Amino acid sequence: MDSEPYRDDRMYVLRLTSDFEKHDDHSFVATIKADHEIDFSKPTLLITYENTSQLPSVRVDEFTSRWDALAYVKKIEPTCPRVSLGGRPAHPTPTWSQHLAWLHAKGLKSAAEGDTPLPEGTDPKLNPREFLIRGDGA
Repeated sequence: MDSEPYRDDRMYVLRLTSDFEKHDDHSFVATIKADHEIDFSKPTLLITYENTSQLPSVRVDEFTSRWDALAYVKKIEPTCPRVSLGGRPAHPTPTWSQHLAWLHAKGLKSAAEGDTPLPEGTDPKLNPREFLIRGDGA
């Protein structure tokens, strides 16, 4: 069985949001919006998706502030595996500015720049929500 094709060269994409509910069972419900403001004073989720048409979430990290989440994005986003590299990250790991230049040359944006990937067929005006489960179970 063939795997679903990736939407671009990145095997994973990230999204930041401060618009979420946290439940006692360590699960989250986050609002999917194409354009939204992140409240710097609120806790922030960083959601990692497999970069295929339906964007299945594969990891959720919670940060006490957007500043902490942005620092983490700048550390890990340049290490994202690429389809063109056989599922390996670029080596040596690009600097943050090199990574941004690579994204921009491909017509892409970083999560740190407000990229909000949406599954194919999602109408952001309908304000759908998604159920996310925290991966570490803590």
